[in-house]
Amino acid sequence: MITIPALDLTAIKHALLIDLTINGTVYRISNAYGPITYNGNVYTQLGNFLSISEIQNDLKVTNNQLSVVLSGIPPDDGSPNYMNIALNSNLKGSNIKIYRAFFDVSSGFYVANQVYLRFNGYVSNYGLSENWDQDNKISSNNITILCNSVFGLMEKQFSGRRTNDVDEQRFYPGDTGMSRVKALADSQFDFGKPYSAPATTTSAEVTSGEMP
Repeated sequence: MITIPALDLTAIKHALLIDLTINGTVYRISNAYGPITYNGNVYTQLGNFLSISEIQNDLKVTNNQLSVVLSGIPPDDGSPNYMNIALNSNLKGSNIKIYRAFFDVSSGFYVANQVYLRFNGYVSNYGLSENWDQDNKISSNNITILCNSVFGLMEKQFSGRRTNDVDEQRFYPGDTGMSRVKALADSQFDFGKPYSAPATTTSAEVTSGEMP
């Protein structure tokens, strides 16, 4: 069990730190008032990070999902352009980790040893939205990232294998046990019906030229 001393205080100050790994590149953002350095990595303050949904706390493993909203407007401070990243990268399946960092109430600085992992999962989907302010002629873009826990992804996996020749050759090359599955796919079988042998042609009928 993890003990968090900051939670025993009468006043709490905290911020969220996010690691978003896309195509091998890690983007680090936070909702703090200034840049935060944790484990030698700098987390960009505010800027693109707009909001995050509530993180659920469960005693058992559950399929938790949360959403992270990022600004799609290109920043002027040299920060990553997340709109271009979303449009030109394979965002689905990217790993995302969310930490909660606690601050010293009296000094206002965050405590380096008071950072805890709150969520570890993967991007399951994302959406792009555009809002147009007709009065001010201003357009704003948002990127909503839907994240699932590892348990949620496991629930979506398919177990077993398909009963066709393609899968059969994949697992057992050269085996013909499933070679006729495709030809028999639309056939009807009367299971339980007594077997009746088909009529056979006698040699006398063939000699006389009669049709069988």
